[in-house]
Amino acid sequence: MDVRQLRCFIAVAEELHFGRAAERLGLAPPALSRQISTLEEELGAALLTRTTRQVALTRAGLVLLEEGRAILARMDYAARAVRDASLASGKLLRIGAIDAASSSFVPEALVAFRERYPGVEIKFVEAMTAPLIQMLEAGKLDLALTRPPRKPTDCAYEVLRVERPIVVLNEEHPLAARDDLTMQDLVGEPFVVPSKRIRPFAYDLVMAYFESVGTVPNVVIEATEKPAMMSAVAAGLGMALAPDWVSRLSFPGVTLRRLRGAMLDPPPPGALVGVAWRPHQKLSARDDFLAILRESVTLIDEYSPLPFTIPAQTRKPATRAAAPQTGGH
Repeated sequence: MDVRQLRCFIAVAEELHFGRAAERLGLAPPALSRQISTLEEELGAALLTRTTRQVALTRAGLVLLEEGRAILARMDYAARAVRDASLASGKLLRIGAIDAASSSFVPEALVAFRERYPGVEIKFVEAMTAPLIQMLEAGKLDLALTRPPRKPTDCAYEVLRVERPIVVLNEEHPLAARDDLTMQDLVGEPFVVPSKRIRPFAYDLVMAYFESVGTVPNVVIEATEKPAMMSAVAAGLGMALAPDWVSRLSFPGVTLRRLRGAMLDPPPPGALVGVAWRPHQKLSARDDFLAILRESVTLIDEYSPLPFTIPAQTRKPATRAAAPQTGGH
């Protein structure tokens, strides 16, 4: 019995469906079936009963499922322990970030870190909040710059920055003649909004801004990525709300305007960017990078149109972060 066979069996045992298990493992169903048959032959026991309509576990299969899960858990723990021991020397720092962080304060923080600690190798990955938290929990990252985790996690989380909303509009739009706008100016205008399925944090944030003035946006299109949003606005399909870091992007035919009076108190999760890490893992390089983030990232932009408060509990690291009530990135 090898690890590959065991993973194949556990996938089938949990899905009770060869097709779904094969898709989960990235295998062709016949190849998966051969793995299970070989395992049964080696063990000398039937692990599954199969009909055209149903897959079920035998008593021997139930025993192997319980023992197999324990074996794989122990192997995963051993792999993490080895990785942690290797990283303890502080020679490697693995960082993950959402686009809101990598496009705003991360470059400056990385430059400062490289200047102070030139001997540390940095590996960087950009993704959305949910997969970054999963990678962090699995020991594949040392810290992650994300929105607040939506699900309970053993990772610590600390808010670093609150984003201000800005209005993205076609440069020929009549409102482009104004220096700044209010949410009331946007009511009824055709709007490009983030994808509710792919970017729920950003989608919920736009909805919250409109709810603050008692209305909903006139949605004409959903855009998954910022370039798609910019293209739609440049094409005259509508306007959009975006976080302030989008002002670093340049796109023909598009202009940006400040939004007065739309900062929500307290800020929704979709407006927060913070850092998550595993507090029980001792890594000097990670702690050094955390220190740079804390000293260099401004919580609220000094030009924010309205002052507001951050709930105290979101500013302090916690060993278990509660899931926010709204949104996800």
